[in-house]
Amino acid sequence: MYSLLPLIYRRQHSRLKTLQWTIQSSQSFFKMSFKAPAMKASQASTIKELAKKQTQSQTQSQSQNSAPQQSQPPQAAEVKVKPLGLSNLNSGKPTSVQPSIPDQRAKWLAKVSPAMQRKAKLAADKGAPPSGPPKNQFNQGNNPAFGAPSENSSTNLANTSRNQASWQQNSAKKQDNEDTGSFKEASSESQRKNWMNRMQGSQQKKQDQWLKEMQAKIQAGKDMQAQKMQTLGPQKVTSATQEATKAAPPSPAVEEKEEKSPEHLAYLDAIKQLNSYQILEPISGRATTKSRRAEKDPVIEQTLDCLEKTGFTKKQLKAIPVIQIAGSKGRGSTCGIVESILRCHGVKTGVLCSPHLFLTSERIRIDGEPLSDVHFTELFWKINTDLVNMKPPPSYNKLLTVMAFHAFDQHKVEVAILEVGNAGASDATNIASHAQTIGITTLGWEQSSNLGNSLRDIAWAKAAIMKPEANIFTNVSQTECCEVLAQKAKQIGVQLHRVPTFNEYIEGDMNNKLLMNKANYSMRLNGSLGIQLAYDFLRRHKPEYVVGLDQNSTLLTPGASRGIEKYEQPGQFDFIRHDMFNVYLDSADTFESMMACRDWFYTRTRSNRQPKILLFNKVNEFNAKDLLTIIRSNLRFEEACFVPNPNYFEGEIIAEDDGKAMVWHGMEELQRAKRNAGNWRALCEENGKKDNSQLSISIQAFFEYLINKYGKQKYGMKSELDVLVTGSRQLVAATISCLRKMKASTSWQ
Repeated sequence: MYSLLPLIYRRQHSRLKTLQWTIQSSQSFFKMSFKAPAMKASQASTIKELAKKQTQSQTQSQSQNSAPQQSQPPQAAEVKVKPLGLSNLNSGKPTSVQPSIPDQRAKWLAKVSPAMQRKAKLAADKGAPPSGPPKNQFNQGNNPAFGAPSENSSTNLANTSRNQASWQQNSAKKQDNEDTGSFKEASSESQRKNWMNRMQGSQQKKQDQWLKEMQAKIQAGKDMQAQKMQTLGPQKVTSATQEATKAAPPSPAVEEKEEKSPEHLAYLDAIKQLNSYQILEPISGRATTKSRRAEKDPVIEQTLDCLEKTGFTKKQLKAIPVIQIAGSKGRGSTCGIVESILRCHGVKTGVLCSPHLFLTSERIRIDGEPLSDVHFTELFWKINTDLVNMKPPPSYNKLLTVMAFHAFDQHKVEVAILEVGNAGASDATNIASHAQTIGITTLGWEQSSNLGNSLRDIAWAKAAIMKPEANIFTNVSQTECCEVLAQKAKQIGVQLHRVPTFNEYIEGDMNNKLLMNKANYSMRLNGSLGIQLAYDFLRRHKPEYVVGLDQNSTLLTPGASRGIEKYEQPGQFDFIRHDMFNVYLDSADTFESMMACRDWFYTRTRSNRQPKILLFNKVNEFNAKDLLTIIRSNLRFEEACFVPNPNYFEGEIIAEDDGKAMVWHGMEELQRAKRNAGNWRALCEENGKKDNSQLSISIQAFFEYLINKYGKQKYGMKSELDVLVTGSRQLVAATISCLRKMKASTSWQ
């Protein structure tokens, strides 16, 4: 730039001021726009060739123009490359211009941007010449009259300055346009949109493929079940098939299905017929009266009528001592605790409780054992034959109650422990009006009954089972419920006993601390009520075992200690360990039971550092989100998995593909699992946490997923997992069956 000044002084002095302004303005612009990098020796030869070609093209263009051009010296091609300036333009020397910043950006985008690559490919296919230097490059060929001498030198100089200024503005605008256009194509927003489109398309394809596979599996399961039902009889194997079977090596991967015995097949037929009576079960109504007068209940009257028609008299009914247990939660566990304690005192017990976990025959137990398949089948068909013509036909619970008392009478039990259903005093089990020991467990809202709009109404419905000559025990803690129970006990003239708390048994004798802490968690909730009910029966019928024990005594007899230690209830605060899994199971489906399940799981795992996984399923959506809210309040799960409700029938998972996938009741179960996962996702969003919900098609697939994710560690080590399975009884039962199969298939090491 500074070498231009002597030339200007040697030429016309009148243009000095104008050119000085032009030089100063262009100097700052060219310094910012162009920067000549250091060239290598290989680049110098290339520049010389480009300079020669440019000289030839400029010569041809100058010959066509009318304006005279200055002669070029022969050594112009060997001039060293300098930054583009007015000296080169005025002298007319050909220059080799280094690419500007927009040129470098365009070259980079041509390598990176798919759009630029497509444009270059189209240009090559059409034979179009490659893109030349940018339009904002200024040379002598574009304006041949710029450096030509003329008489109107001032006019030419003014035109030159205007062209210079307009060229600078146009170059700046074009540079901005090129920058914005090029970066728009390669921006992160466009890449994100392209990525989202690709991901959504792949996810949609995966979802469609998954739905097709699931429909195919459902159809295959139906076909397999139909084929299985057709081939239930004895199969005749031909000699050729036997020879082929002997010749073929055994396949360890395929598990042989156990053939069902004729007795079990007959039992399944009886269960199917018994289940058909469920549609006749009446819906529990509200307790509308609180009067003292005894009104005959139609359910109780029909159940007594069924007993008489089957040959069971009222005298036989009153000959069996009865312990009744009512309430909202903990009735089944309380029945089990009373049964275990009395059996340890040598009492032969009979239990009628609901619901069952694996088999329907578990609802009727004799001395701790469910009825056998043969006995249950014979008893059902005999009673069903006697009541087949009864109008109206009996319901499911009425038939089970009649069957239970027939079984109690046949086995000569010393006490019948009855779990009163949700209907309270209107339940079929309330036919035992001679019960002298009655217990009322925790009260709360129930999803399968409509006893009232408040806890007071529910408490009144449960208190209706009180009998004038019975001892009433309860562990209810709500103030309004206690008031209702005390009011009912005062009306009929009996005393209501509040059982001691769990800690009082430990404080009364510190030797009980280790025993009570090792016992099942149900002992902490309902153990005190079960102990007092057992003691009250022993005072009436076997007082030698409870000598010196007053009402609500906190001392434990040797039989009570053994009963507490031996008590177990599968599916209720249950624990199973297999391989890398520490599985905690509890069929919690109400607010109170879920809070107890949460506290139990937190107490057992709060000192563990291994990941915690939740497996949840709910048969209905009555309070699914509320239960998930409770379980999230004090626990942190790495993942929450949701599965459809498994088709579990009489201790068997209706499965396909050799038990590797479970069939559920249609697509509605899958949609319900998705809604449960959506509830969990909504809770995560409300708390500002990451959504960690997972959807699995089966319990087997859930455990396989955990093994693939957490089981493959370095050096052959496996990280343990704490898995909580809760929400529905069917899920707990199916998980226990699945774990038993996994244990059986794993060889001992």
